[in-house]
Amino acid sequence: MAGTIGQGETPEKRPVVPYLGAVKVAAVVMAVMIVVGVAVLGVTLAKRLGGAAPAPAVAVGPSDAVGLAGVAPPSAFGEVSLRLPPRARVMDMAMDQRRLVLHLQLAGRDKALMVVDLENGRSLGLIRLEPDPLEP
Repeated sequence: MAGTIGQGETPEKRPVVPYLGAVKVAAVVMAVMIVVGVAVLGVTLAKRLGGAAPAPAVAVGPSDAVGLAGVAPPSAFGEVSLRLPPRARVMDMAMDQRRLVLHLQLAGRDKALMVVDLENGRSLGLIRLEPDPLEP
C-alpha cells in the first residue's frame, strides 16, 4: 500500500480552487498585520509601563493666544479653604491646567458652576444656571 496520493488503481482527484493564489496572498497579508499589531501593542505597553505618561487633555478657549506650548502647570499655593454657597453640594467637576470648574447643586433645585483659579486657589466667580422661562 506504499505510494502517494494519485497513484495506484483509483487515483484521487483533487478539487480545483480557482482563486487559490488570492487566498494565499490574503493569508500572508493577515499574518503580517497580526505581527505588526502585536508589535505596536508591545511598544505601547512598554512605553506606558516605562513611566512615559500621556499628555493631559487641556481645554483651550479662543482667548488663549499662547496655545498649549505656553501653558505652564500651576504653582503650589498650599492649603486653601474654598467657601461654597450655603447648603451647596458638588455634583461634578472638570479641570484643565489653569482652572477647576465645580458643578454645584444649590439649596433647592438651583444649579451653578463655580470657576476656581488653580494658580492661587481662589474662586473666580459663580455662574448660576437658570431654566429658560419660555420652555414649558
